[in-house]
Amino acid sequence: MSSNPKFVFGFELLQKLVDNDICKKEDVIILFVHWYIIKCGFKCLGYGDVKLFDTSERGSELLPENWNKGPNYTLRYLIDGKLFLLYGIKSDEDILINLLRIDNNNIGNIQFPIEQTVNKLHGPLEELIPSYLTIMHRIRKELLEPVFPIDSVDMSTQTSTSERKPRDICPDPLRVDPPQRPSSVSQPWNPEADPRRVGSSDLDPLGRGRGGGMIYDPFSRVPWGMDPRGIGGLGVPGRLPHGAVPPGARFDIFGPPDLNPVPRRPQNPDNDELPPPGYDDMFM
Repeated sequence: MSSNPKFVFGFELLQKLVDNDICKKEDVIILFVHWYIIKCGFKCLGYGDVKLFDTSERGSELLPENWNKGPNYTLRYLIDGKLFLLYGIKSDEDILINLLRIDNNNIGNIQFPIEQTVNKLHGPLEELIPSYLTIMHRIRKELLEPVFPIDSVDMSTQTSTSERKPRDICPDPLRVDPPQRPSSVSQPWNPEADPRRVGSSDLDPLGRGRGGGMIYDPFSRVPWGMDPRGIGGLGVPGRLPHGAVPPGARFDIFGPPDLNPVPRRPQNPDNDELPPPGYDDMFM
Protein backbone atom coordinates (compact mmCIF):
# COMPACT_ATOMS: atom_id res chain seq x y z
CA MET A 1 0.00 0.00 0.00
CA SER A 2 1.43 3.36 -0.97
CA SER A 3 1.18 6.47 1.17
CA ASN A 4 -1.77 8.74 0.60
CA PRO A 5 -0.21 11.76 -1.17
CA LYS A 6 -2.76 14.12 0.38
CA PHE A 7 -1.75 13.26 3.96
CA VAL A 8 2.02 12.72 3.60
CA PHE A 9 2.92 15.35 1.02
CA GLY A 10 6.42 16.70 1.67
CA PHE A 11 7.61 13.96 4.03
CA GLU A 12 9.67 12.11 1.44
CA LEU A 13 11.55 15.27 0.45
CA LEU A 14 12.28 16.20 4.08
CA GLN A 15 13.35 12.63 4.79
CA LYS A 16 15.87 12.64 1.95
CA LEU A 17 17.46 15.85 3.28
CA VAL A 18 18.24 14.30 6.68
CA ASP A 19 18.44 10.62 5.74
CA ASN A 20 22.19 10.46 6.47
CA ASP A 21 21.59 11.88 9.96
CA ILE A 22 19.11 9.14 10.97
CA CYS A 23 20.93 6.67 13.21
CA LYS A 24 18.31 5.47 15.69
CA LYS A 25 14.56 4.83 15.75
CA GLU A 26 13.85 7.84 17.97
CA ASP A 27 15.18 10.01 15.14
CA VAL A 28 12.46 8.67 12.84
CA ILE A 29 9.74 9.58 15.34
CA ILE A 30 11.10 13.11 15.87
CA LEU A 31 11.42 13.56 12.11
CA PHE A 32 7.80 12.52 11.60
CA VAL A 33 6.55 14.80 14.42
CA HIS A 34 8.58 17.70 13.02
CA TRP A 35 7.17 17.14 9.53
CA TYR A 36 3.59 17.10 10.83
CA ILE A 37 4.10 20.26 12.88
CA ILE A 38 5.52 22.02 9.83
CA LYS A 39 2.60 20.70 7.77
CA CYS A 40 0.27 22.46 10.20
CA GLY A 41 1.90 25.84 9.56
CA PHE A 42 4.64 26.02 12.20
CA LYS A 43 8.17 27.16 11.40
CA CYS A 44 11.29 25.84 13.11
CA LEU A 45 13.55 28.45 14.72
CA GLY A 46 16.34 26.00 15.42
CA TYR A 47 17.80 23.86 18.18
CA GLY A 48 17.66 24.78 21.88
CA ASP A 49 15.27 25.94 24.59
CA VAL A 50 15.70 29.73 24.49
CA LYS A 51 12.34 31.30 25.35
CA LEU A 52 12.95 34.61 23.60
CA PHE A 53 12.87 35.28 19.88
CA ASP A 54 13.25 38.14 17.47
CA THR A 55 9.99 39.21 15.83
CA SER A 56 11.86 39.42 12.52
CA GLU A 57 12.63 35.69 12.60
CA ARG A 58 10.73 33.72 9.98
CA GLY A 59 11.93 30.22 10.76
CA SER A 60 12.39 27.30 8.40
CA GLU A 61 10.72 24.06 7.36
CA LEU A 62 14.02 22.19 7.76
CA LEU A 63 15.49 20.55 10.81
CA PRO A 64 18.52 22.44 12.18
CA GLU A 65 22.02 21.06 12.23
CA ASN A 66 22.83 18.70 15.11
CA TRP A 67 19.11 18.26 15.82
CA ASN A 68 19.68 14.65 16.99
CA LYS A 69 23.20 14.81 18.46
CA GLY A 70 22.32 15.30 22.13
CA PRO A 71 20.84 12.79 24.59
CA ASN A 72 17.46 14.48 24.20
CA TYR A 73 15.69 16.56 21.55
CA THR A 74 14.92 20.27 21.97
CA LEU A 75 13.47 22.29 19.09
CA ARG A 76 11.89 25.75 18.85
CA TYR A 77 8.82 26.52 16.70
CA LEU A 78 6.89 29.65 15.81
CA ILE A 79 3.36 30.22 14.52
CA ASP A 80 1.19 33.37 14.54
CA GLY A 81 3.80 35.14 16.67
CA LYS A 82 3.66 32.42 19.37
CA LEU A 83 6.75 30.53 20.48
CA PHE A 84 6.67 26.80 21.22
CA LEU A 85 9.34 24.48 22.60
CA LEU A 86 9.37 20.78 21.72
CA TYR A 87 11.12 18.36 24.07
CA GLY A 88 11.80 14.72 23.22
CA ILE A 89 13.01 12.53 26.09
CA LYS A 90 13.88 8.86 25.66
CA SER A 91 13.29 6.36 28.43
CA ASP A 92 14.15 2.66 28.33
CA GLU A 93 11.56 1.66 25.74
CA ASP A 94 9.51 4.80 25.06
CA ILE A 95 9.97 8.36 23.90
CA LEU A 96 8.00 11.13 25.59
CA ILE A 97 7.41 14.29 23.54
CA ASN A 98 6.17 17.57 25.08
CA LEU A 99 5.13 20.75 23.26
CA LEU A 100 5.17 23.83 25.50
CA ARG A 101 3.49 27.10 24.56
CA ILE A 102 5.59 29.86 26.09
CA ASP A 103 3.01 32.67 26.40
CA ASN A 104 0.53 30.70 28.57
CA ASN A 105 2.55 27.63 29.64
CA ASN A 106 0.01 25.24 28.14
CA ILE A 107 1.54 21.90 27.28
CA GLY A 108 0.67 18.94 25.11
CA ASN A 109 2.37 15.59 25.47
CA ILE A 110 2.45 12.26 23.69
CA GLN A 111 4.31 9.01 24.29
CA PHE A 112 5.32 6.31 21.79
CA PRO A 113 6.72 2.83 22.33
CA ILE A 114 9.78 3.02 20.10
CA GLU A 115 10.09 -0.57 18.91
CA GLN A 116 6.36 -0.96 18.23
CA THR A 117 6.16 2.37 16.38
CA VAL A 118 9.22 2.26 14.09
CA ASN A 119 10.19 -0.78 12.01
CA LYS A 120 13.09 0.58 9.95
CA LEU A 121 15.45 3.55 9.81
CA HIS A 122 15.35 4.08 6.05
CA GLY A 123 12.81 3.51 3.32
CA PRO A 124 9.23 4.49 2.44
CA LEU A 125 7.05 5.89 5.20
CA GLU A 126 4.71 2.88 5.26
CA GLU A 127 7.75 0.69 6.01
CA LEU A 128 9.26 3.06 8.56
CA ILE A 129 6.03 3.67 10.50
CA PRO A 130 3.30 1.23 9.36
CA SER A 131 0.69 2.93 11.58
CA TYR A 132 1.58 6.46 10.42
CA LEU A 133 -2.08 7.50 9.97
CA THR A 134 -2.85 6.65 13.58
CA ILE A 135 0.34 8.42 14.68
CA MET A 136 -0.70 11.55 12.76
CA HIS A 137 -4.10 11.49 14.45
CA ARG A 138 -2.50 11.17 17.88
CA ILE A 139 -0.03 14.00 17.23
CA ARG A 140 -2.91 16.23 16.25
CA LYS A 141 -5.16 15.36 19.20
CA GLU A 142 -2.63 14.89 22.01
CA LEU A 143 0.27 17.17 21.12
CA LEU A 144 -1.07 20.09 19.05
CA GLU A 145 -4.70 20.72 19.94
CA PRO A 146 -4.10 21.16 23.71
CA VAL A 147 -1.81 24.12 22.98
CA PHE A 148 -2.95 25.39 19.57
CA PRO A 149 -6.34 24.15 18.27
CA ILE A 150 -6.27 22.95 14.67
CA ASP A 151 -9.45 23.52 12.69
CA SER A 152 -10.73 20.49 10.76
CA VAL A 153 -10.70 22.03 7.32
CA ASP A 154 -10.06 19.91 4.24
CA MET A 155 -7.35 21.38 2.01
CA SER A 156 -9.40 20.56 -1.08
CA THR A 157 -12.15 22.98 0.04
CA GLN A 158 -9.85 25.99 0.23
CA THR A 159 -9.44 28.43 -2.63
CA SER A 160 -5.72 29.17 -2.42
CA THR A 161 -2.77 28.62 -0.11
CA SER A 162 -2.32 32.34 0.52
CA GLU A 163 -5.89 32.67 1.83
CA ARG A 164 -5.59 29.85 4.40
CA LYS A 165 -4.63 30.34 7.99
CA PRO A 166 -1.78 28.04 9.10
CA ARG A 167 -4.02 26.07 11.47
CA ASP A 168 -6.57 25.44 8.71
CA ILE A 169 -4.36 23.35 6.44
CA CYS A 170 -3.71 20.32 8.64
CA PRO A 171 -6.63 17.92 8.12
CA ASP A 172 -7.22 15.06 10.51
CA PRO A 173 -6.17 11.91 8.58
CA LEU A 174 -8.75 9.76 10.41
CA ARG A 175 -11.64 12.21 10.08
CA VAL A 176 -14.72 10.74 8.37
CA ASP A 177 -16.71 13.24 6.36
CA PRO A 178 -20.54 13.12 6.59
CA PRO A 179 -22.15 11.03 3.83
CA GLN A 180 -23.07 12.86 0.68
CA ARG A 181 -26.85 12.69 0.32
CA PRO A 182 -28.30 12.58 -3.18
CA SER A 183 -30.23 15.58 -4.33
CA SER A 184 -34.00 15.32 -3.95
CA VAL A 185 -34.54 17.05 -7.27
CA SER A 186 -35.01 14.44 -9.98
CA GLN A 187 -33.73 15.22 -13.42
CA PRO A 188 -35.57 14.07 -16.54
CA TRP A 189 -33.95 11.06 -18.11
CA ASN A 190 -32.78 11.37 -21.66
CA PRO A 191 -32.59 7.93 -23.36
CA GLU A 192 -30.21 9.27 -25.97
CA ALA A 193 -27.78 10.41 -23.27
CA ASP A 194 -27.71 7.00 -21.55
CA PRO A 195 -28.99 4.24 -23.87
CA ARG A 196 -27.82 1.55 -21.42
CA ARG A 197 -30.76 2.37 -19.15
CA VAL A 198 -33.40 1.68 -21.79
CA GLY A 199 -35.74 -0.95 -20.38
CA SER A 200 -34.08 -0.98 -16.96
CA SER A 201 -37.38 -0.23 -15.19
CA ASP A 202 -38.81 -3.49 -16.56
CA LEU A 203 -36.22 -5.38 -14.52
CA ASP A 204 -37.75 -4.04 -11.30
CA PRO A 205 -40.84 -6.18 -10.57
CA LEU A 206 -42.58 -3.37 -8.69
CA GLY A 207 -41.36 -0.60 -10.97
CA ARG A 208 -40.12 1.67 -8.20
CA GLY A 209 -37.87 3.53 -10.61
CA ARG A 210 -38.97 5.41 -13.69
CA GLY A 211 -41.64 3.62 -15.68
CA GLY A 212 -43.75 0.62 -14.78
CA GLY A 213 -43.07 -2.84 -13.51
CA MET A 214 -44.16 -6.45 -13.84
CA ILE A 215 -46.13 -6.90 -10.58
CA TYR A 216 -48.78 -4.66 -9.08
CA ASP A 217 -47.71 -3.15 -5.78
CA PRO A 218 -50.73 -3.19 -3.39
CA PHE A 219 -49.23 -0.29 -1.42
CA SER A 220 -48.69 1.90 -4.44
CA ARG A 221 -50.49 5.22 -4.80
CA VAL A 222 -49.65 5.79 -8.44
CA PRO A 223 -52.63 6.71 -10.65
CA TRP A 224 -52.96 3.33 -12.37
CA GLY A 225 -52.35 0.91 -9.48
CA MET A 226 -54.42 2.78 -6.94
CA ASP A 227 -55.86 1.26 -3.86
CA PRO A 228 -57.70 -2.11 -3.79
CA ARG A 229 -60.23 -0.64 -1.35
CA GLY A 230 -62.07 1.38 -3.95
CA ILE A 231 -60.10 4.66 -3.76
CA GLY A 232 -59.05 4.70 -7.38
CA GLY A 233 -59.18 2.99 -10.73
CA LEU A 234 -58.35 -0.71 -10.69
CA GLY A 235 -58.54 -1.53 -14.35
CA VAL A 236 -62.26 -2.33 -14.16
CA PRO A 237 -65.21 -0.25 -15.38
CA GLY A 238 -66.12 2.08 -12.56
CA ARG A 239 -65.03 0.99 -9.10
CA LEU A 240 -65.22 -2.01 -6.84
CA PRO A 241 -67.42 -1.63 -3.79
CA HIS A 242 -65.67 -0.36 -0.72
CA GLY A 243 -64.09 -3.28 1.16
CA ALA A 244 -64.39 -5.71 -1.74
CA VAL A 245 -60.64 -6.38 -1.43
CA PRO A 246 -59.17 -6.64 2.10
CA PRO A 247 -56.59 -3.94 2.95
CA GLY A 248 -53.08 -4.92 1.92
CA ALA A 249 -54.21 -7.97 -0.06
CA ARG A 250 -52.55 -8.93 -3.34
CA PHE A 251 -54.69 -7.68 -6.20
CA ASP A 252 -53.83 -8.11 -9.88
CA ILE A 253 -55.50 -5.65 -12.16
CA PHE A 254 -57.51 -7.26 -14.94
CA GLY A 255 -58.18 -4.45 -17.34
CA PRO A 256 -56.99 -1.04 -18.47
CA PRO A 257 -56.83 1.54 -15.72
CA ASP A 258 -59.57 3.98 -14.98
CA LEU A 259 -57.75 7.13 -16.01
CA ASN A 260 -60.54 9.31 -14.68
CA PRO A 261 -61.15 8.03 -11.15
CA VAL A 262 -63.50 10.90 -10.29
CA PRO A 263 -67.16 9.86 -10.96
CA ARG A 264 -68.84 11.97 -13.60
CA ARG A 265 -72.40 12.39 -14.70
CA PRO A 266 -73.61 10.36 -17.69
CA GLN A 267 -72.96 12.21 -20.90
CA ASN A 268 -74.31 11.88 -24.40
CA PRO A 269 -72.31 9.45 -26.57
CA ASP A 270 -69.68 11.05 -28.74
CA ASN A 271 -69.56 10.76 -32.49
CA ASP A 272 -67.53 7.56 -32.42
CA GLU A 273 -70.45 5.74 -30.79
CA LEU A 274 -73.02 6.81 -33.43
CA PRO A 275 -73.67 4.99 -36.75
CA PRO A 276 -72.02 6.46 -39.83
CA PRO A 277 -74.08 9.12 -41.60
CA GLY A 278 -76.55 7.75 -44.21
CA TYR A 279 -76.75 4.26 -42.76
CA ASP A 280 -80.08 3.33 -41.23
CA ASP A 281 -78.94 -0.11 -40.33
CA MET A 282 -75.24 -0.73 -40.81
CA PHE A 283 -75.68 -4.49 -40.22
CA MET A 284 -78.14 -5.14 -43.12
